[in-house]
Amino acid sequence: MRHAMIMTTTMITKPSLGLCALIASLAVGCGGGSHADTTPAPADNAAHEQSEQIPPEKMDEINRDLDRKQQIMSHCLAIAIDNKELPKSSRGKVTVDLTIGTSGKPESVKIVSATLESKTLAECVTHHVQEIQFPELPKPLETSYTYGFETM
Repeated sequence: MRHAMIMTTTMITKPSLGLCALIASLAVGCGGGSHADTTPAPADNAAHEQSEQIPPEKMDEINRDLDRKQQIMSHCLAIAIDNKELPKSSRGKVTVDLTIGTSGKPESVKIVSATLESKTLAECVTHHVQEIQFPELPKPLETSYTYGFETM
């Protein structure tokens, strides 16, 4: 089995002295007088929504919880093959849409896309996603996740 590795490099360069001088002259040329603040104040709802955003670490945890189910999802494929719903050389993807409640429990789980047509596989995947206990959230989260399947 071959593995591909992707490497990215970020280069940070120092700005030239001329560029710094240009920026400084533009800043001075804009005047130093005080101006009224023209930025609109956020509505109460907007400020409230911002404070209830899903933190990135919670999103990472949700993705890890879904990733951890990959092995058991492979068993779902094996069951579908044993039931003769799919051929032994099956490979494909199943995408699940789910809504996670504030308690961390999935409120709705449904298959929205599948390249493998199997009632057993769809029911098994849905069942196992419904059993995941996600972290508590400040507000419900609608998300989707795609599982890949391949027989060995």
